[in-house]
Amino acid sequence: MRDPRLPLSLLLWLAACSPKAGSPPAISDPALQQELLSRVGRDQAVRDTFAAQLRSTGTLTPGLVAAMQAVDSANLAWLKPQIRNAGFPTPAQVGREGVQAAALLIQHADRDPGFQAEVLPLLEAAYHAGGLAGQELAMLTDRVAKAQGRPQRYGTQTTITDGRVVFDPIDDSAGVDARRAAMGLPPLAEYKRILDSMYAQQPAP
Repeated sequence: MRDPRLPLSLLLWLAACSPKAGSPPAISDPALQQELLSRVGRDQAVRDTFAAQLRSTGTLTPGLVAAMQAVDSANLAWLKPQIRNAGFPTPAQVGREGVQAAALLIQHADRDPGFQAEVLPLLEAAYHAGGLAGQELAMLTDRVAKAQGRPQRYGTQTTITDGRVVFDPIDDSAGVDARRAAMGLPPLAEYKRILDSMYAQQPAP
C-alpha cells in the first residue's frame, strides 16, 4: 500500500495544543475558534482510525479512504473562502488552539495544492509575527515543495510503502537536522521513530 499524502501532524498538533499554565487570554471571535476546533476534531477522528488500520494491516479499506477524503473536502470547501475573505486567523481572534487548527486544516488540503501554495506566505507572515509555531510553517513548506515536484526542506513528508515509513527526497539532507531544530522540530531519526510508532505496520504477536 502506498499513499503519497499521509497525514503526519497529529503528535505535533497535540504538543502545540497541550494545556499551558495560567488563564487563556480573551479572544475576539469565539465562534470561529469553535468552528475550527470542531472541524479539526472530525479531521483527527478519521485519522485516528486511518493510523490504527495501517498499524494493524499495512493497508487501507476504500471506505476509510473515502471517509477521510470527504472530511478533507468539506473542510477545504469551508476553509478556502474563509481565508480568502478574512485572512489567516490570529491568536487574538481564535487563540493559539484556533491558529493551530487552521494550520492543520491547511496541511490536509492536499487536494488543492494551489491553495496551499497561495496560503504559504500567510503562514510565513504569521510565523514571523509570533502567531504560529515553526513546525507548522515547516510542514506546509515541505508539502508545497513536494506538490511542485521539488525536494522538501525539513523532512516532514513521507510515503508509506509496504507498511514502512520512507522519507520523500530532502534537499541538503546533511543540514536537515539543523533546519529542523531552528523550527522546533525533533531530529529526523527521532521523527522517524515517532512516525513508525504511529503508521508503520506492527508485527503480529
